[in-house]
Amino acid sequence: MAVALAAAGGSGCSASPPRSEPLAAWLSFHASAKTITLRLIAAYNGVYQGFNFNGYGKGQVLVEVPQGWRVNVRCVNKSSSVRHSCAIVRGVSRTTPAFPGAASRGPHYGLPPRHAAAFSFLATRTGTYRIVCLVPGHEQAGMWNVLDVMHRRLPAVVLLRRPP
Repeated sequence: MAVALAAAGGSGCSASPPRSEPLAAWLSFHASAKTITLRLIAAYNGVYQGFNFNGYGKGQVLVEVPQGWRVNVRCVNKSSSVRHSCAIVRGVSRTTPAFPGAASRGPHYGLPPRHAAAFSFLATRTGTYRIVCLVPGHEQAGMWNVLDVMHRRLPAVVLLRRPP
């Protein structure tokens, strides 16, 4: 049986910038297959001058992943002018993927504006990791959140701090 987390996000007619992506829209999962689809939209809105994922950055969001599950990531660069990437890394200042396949291609160079990429990895080790853009300077500008790989839990997305 497929289980999906979803939330309705209003698409009103106003000219105001889009709000941050609803947390429930970040991921969906299939428990019996032990697979997760994680959607990361770089430069989703103007929060942190566009250095965000889904409108969140600076560690505001925690994505919880059960150990042993396959994580399929869809990385979209919504920016009209800046290259961005998506990667899962471990440790302070690390710039290499924490798991084989845990980054978009050329993560230090980034995806061209308005392009997307997909990647997949197996969450084999428990621990705390960073969801980051590895283009130089982007993580320091706020383009990072948190991913925990843990024992015996279903996937979840948790707001750690409110957006600015």
